[in-house]
Amino acid sequence: MAGSSTLADQEVRVLDSDGAPLTTAMTRAVADDGAVILAEVEDPGILLDYYFGRGERLVVIELRKTRPDLTVEGTLETWWVAGERRWQVYVDRPLVTLGRSENPEPVAGRW
Repeated sequence: MAGSSTLADQEVRVLDSDGAPLTTAMTRAVADDGAVILAEVEDPGILLDYYFGRGERLVVIELRKTRPDLTVEGTLETWWVAGERRWQVYVDRPLVTLGRSENPEPVAGRW
């Protein structure tokens, strides 16, 4: 997602769908499909329980550096790749627009 470099190397707080904190992580990049790649997850065990134990996928990420208290809803995804757990949050609204508008346009076909 071009223009989303402001989200690279940013600390974010991952919240459950009710707004309760789950953990913090660092963003590494925003993929072309709108997925925010998470690294350095502070407590991956909590995300594992949320994802597999509770069967939950909906999360909210709090973008602390870009604008305090700004939150964006998305779908938590995870994979086991090359011996390590990988996490990402697929955001329904393109993050590139968050710096310009309080009501970003939805991604085509994803609203």
